[in-house]
This record gives sequence, C-alpha cells and structure tokens, in this order.
Amino acid sequence: MKRYATFLLIAAMFGGLIFLLATRVRTPHDVPAVAVEVTSLPDAGDAGAEASTDAAVSKELDAGAFTAVERPWRVTSLGWELIAAGVALTTPDGGAIGPRLELAPETSLEAVEARLARGGVDPAGADIAIVPLPAFVQSFDRLRALEPRVFLVAGFSRGREELHAASASLLKPPPAGEEIKLLGLGPATASDPLARSSGSESATFLGLFALDVLGVQGTRVRTSSPSAPEAKAALFSAVTRGSDDPRKLAFSTADASRLIPLVVVAPKSLIDANEPKIRDFARAWLDGLDRVHADASGVARRLAAKENLPLAAGVGAAPEAIAMLDKLGQIDALGRLQQHAWIGPTAQGTLTLATLMQRTWWVMRSGGATSVAAPSPLPIDDRVANALDPVAPASSTPQVDSPSTALASVSGPLPGTAAPLIVYRAADPSADAASVAAQVGFLAGIFEHAAFRVTAKGGEKAARAIATVARDTFHVTPSRLATAPGEPQGAFASVEVLSLP
Repeated sequence: MKRYATFLLIAAMFGGLIFLLATRVRTPHDVPAVAVEVTSLPDAGDAGAEASTDAAVSKELDAGAFTAVERPWRVTSLGWELIAAGVALTTPDGGAIGPRLELAPETSLEAVEARLARGGVDPAGADIAIVPLPAFVQSFDRLRALEPRVFLVAGFSRGREELHAASASLLKPPPAGEEIKLLGLGPATASDPLARSSGSESATFLGLFALDVLGVQGTRVRTSSPSAPEAKAALFSAVTRGSDDPRKLAFSTADASRLIPLVVVAPKSLIDANEPKIRDFARAWLDGLDRVHADASGVARRLAAKENLPLAAGVGAAPEAIAMLDKLGQIDALGRLQQHAWIGPTAQGTLTLATLMQRTWWVMRSGGATSVAAPSPLPIDDRVANALDPVAPASSTPQVDSPSTALASVSGPLPGTAAPLIVYRAADPSADAASVAAQVGFLAGIFEHAAFRVTAKGGEKAARAIATVARDTFHVTPSRLATAPGEPQGAFASVEVLSLP
C-alpha cells in the first residue's frame, strides 16, 4: 500500500509540473532600436575626392609628416659635438627656443643609420641626421630606399682628422707599381674589437684624398686598421685627433679646412611633406650654431652633464666637459649667407658642395671605401637653402686682378718659413696648363690658408702661365702663388702646397 502512495504522489507532482509549463504566460522582450542615419550614396566625383584625401593622409603618415599634435624633430648625429646647436636651442630649464627637438648623438655610423631607418615617428628613430660628408657617402647605398638628401651645410671639420706619414712621403710619389698601405678605419671583429677606435670614415677619406693628390691610383691603396700586423710598415695612417701613432703628423683638416663638410640630411619624402617646417628648423639650427659660438663652455658643460636636455631613448654616456669643449673647437660653423655659396642658387665655381661631393665620392670609390658610383643627380636638395636669407651683395665678391696685368704680378716671393704639406703631380699625359690651374684653384679652396708653388715642364715661363690661369680663371689670390725654375721629373707640372706661418 505504501508503494502505491509514493507512486501516486510522484505522478501528481509530475502532472502539476506539466500543467504549470503549459499555462505559463511569457513576458515579451523588446530589443532597443538603434537609430541609423541613412545618407545618399556619393557620386563618382565625391568618391574620387574621398579616395584622394585618404591617399594624401596615408602619404603624410608614411613620410612622417607632423599631425595636429606636434611631435618633436628627432635629430641624430655622428658625435656629441654635432648636436650642440640643439643644446643651445634648449633653455636650462628644459624649454625650447624654436621648434621642439629630441637629440640622439651616436658614436658609430651604423647607429645613425639605424635611427634614420626607423624614422622620426619611432621614439628610437630620427627624422634628420648630421654627419660628415664622407660618412654620408659611405652610408648612401644602405639608405638608398629613403632617398636621403643633403639640404644644409652645418659647418666644416677643422682638425678632427689627421694624416700621419713617414718622413717626406707626401713630397714625392711612391715607387710605381707598389701597393700602398694606408692605416684607417678598419672593420671591428671579434678578435679585434678596437679596430675602429683610432679611425673614422672622415679620417680614412683624408688619407685617400692625400694619396689621390700625390698621384697614387686608388687601386694601389690597401686600407687596414692600425692594429693589423702590417701596421708598423705602413707609410701613411689616417686617424682621429689624439690617436697614438708613431708616424709624424703631415697635415690635418685644420690645414685642409674646407675638405670635409658636416652635412644635414633628411629623406626626400620628409622634405616634400614638411618643407616649410624644414625651413624653420634650418633657420633655428643655424641660430643655434651662433649660440654655441657665444657660449661654448656652457654648452659643453650641459652636454657632459646631460642637463635638462631632450635626449632620445637609448643615448649612451656623454664625454667629459673638457673633451667636449675640445671637440666643439674642431667645428667651423657655416652661417646663413654662406649657405648660398655652397648649396644655394648662386653656388658655382671650383669649390661647391656639388663639386666637393663629386670628388669625395670618386676618391672613396677608387680607394674602396664605397662600392657605388655617385648617383646622378647628386643627392642634394637646395630648396631649403634657396629660402634662407637673401644672397650677399655683389660687392662682397672677391676682386680679381685684370687678365692684362703683367705676369710679374702673378706671383711673388713666399716667406722662407713656408713648409710643404703635400705635392700635387700632373703626370697624366693629357695634362695641360688649364687642367693644372683648375687643380690649383680646387686646392686653394680646400687649403684656405696655404700657398702654392708651381713647377712645370718648359721651365719657369710655363709655370708662370699656369699661375696666370689660376689667378684669372680660378680667382687664386696672387700673394698665394709662386713659381720656381726647373722642371719636375716624370710629370707635366707639380704644385707644392705650402703651409704659411
């Protein structure tokens, strides 16, 4: 009986459950309506305009263009001293004088290249680089995809690079056919990590240039590091100032003071997208160079202490203040008006950025420092220089003696203490008075404070004819010219570059 009662109770409960489910009233759930604004479809013209706008925005972003919220210009350099102008444009409390900057000095060309490759939109990258021209030439092929362009000359290296040579090695050509060893910038390896410590791209170029002037073909030059086994037997070494070297100092960029310009570089796309801002940056940077000149010790101290400076991520340790002051003294800054003589619309003559870049590229390629020829056109963008201050009046142009002046006024006696630095020999069979005079004009621009003594095949009369062309055509001051009797052996002419007291 008890079993039947349990069964009936369970059946009753199950039946009640079925009844509740069948009679339950379901409350409807309404989903909130979403208001959708319906507009008419654009016609083909609107679609084209919208696509063009998107493309323009995309192009700006790709070029690193500045947005409504201005980010700083990120500037990298090969050496702490080359960002000194940026320090001078930053107040002691960290404020900016002119455009906002972020500074990234590096001690190797590879690090500078890495920052440029990242671009300015990356906090570890850079928009602009400041490097010596030989370093730019050497890195150009690796950065070719960026289309790097030189748009400003910040100054010239003055004494940063030195050429050491065995006694009298630069005053006579080495024996024909022999391999010439030049100690310069060698590649760092696991077994020789300090191979780069005493050299630089610019110092190596100084050595290659000197051998080219001496008449040594680049194919005969072998460059190796100062720590190589053959270092002691090398006739020449190209080192940075302060390096220990047993050979005697022959000359430096303090003598060849216009050989190595310090160039300001940016990708072409960045200049295209931000030309007005690039112009403002150039004006401010040149103003910063003036400020460095006015307070070099203060700038050196702030650099050494990293005092309230807008330094980028990953910047290493700074040199001591005394070392920084020494490095600042090795830069000859170039002002606004001088930009036109080098890179602007009036740049012309024997020595301009274009002619110097062409010569630098040729010497470095023939000497094996780069494997590519100079591109055509050269990677120079003169739009920024064109927009700087007006050209200096014509009255400031150096005056040249009339071609009718007697030959006796072409040259005169030089001081007895004038010391020869190097001898140029025109041994090419095609050499003539015009080509030798052109070389004298080029060297007169490079060695600003030197004099030149000419000897030629045909005696002193032929030498005076060369000096006349150098004076009248290439504007070499007569007081810097001298001739000598006799004839050079194995050459059409020779030109001694003399250091004046």
